Amino acid sequence: MIGLGDELGPRQRAAVSAAEVAAYVGAGQMREQLFTDAAYAQRLGFADIIVPGPMLTAFIERFLRAELPGWRLQRLSTTFRVPTPIDRSLVFRGAITEHHELADGERLVCDILIEHHDPQPDRTHGERAVTGTATLYRPR
Repeated sequence: MIGLGDELGPRQRAAVSAAEVAAYVGAGQMREQLFTDAAYAQRLGFADIIVPGPMLTAFIERFLRAELPGWRLQRLSTTFRVPTPIDRSLVFRGAITEHHELADGERLVCDILIEHHDPQPDRTHGERAVTGTATLYRPR
C-alpha cells in the first residue's frame, strides 16, 4: 500500500557517457553543440558537454516506472536547476506528497529529485540538478 510521505528510491545511475548523449542527440536531431562538442561547452564555461534536459526527463520517467509499477504517468513537470555534465553519476529520489482514492482508481502526486553524485572531495556532492512533480494514475 502506498501512502502519503512514502519515499521513492534512492536509485543511483552511472554517469551518462558522451556516446549516450551523442546517440540521444542524433536520434532527436538536436543541433545544439553544447551536447556534442566539449571544446564549445568549455568556451561557454562548462567543464564538459551537458546532458540534455529531455534525456534527464526520460530518466525520471524510467525511475517512476521502476518505483511504481502498474502506475501510469499523467503529468510531469521539471525544473532544471543546474546543468548536468557527463561526468556526474545521478541519484534519483522522490516522495509521495498526495494520494487520492477515486471512484475508478487512485492518483498519486510525487516530488522528484535528481542529484549529482560525485565521491571526489573537490566536487559538489548531492547537488540538486533537477526537481520535479509527477502525477500518476492507477485504475481499479
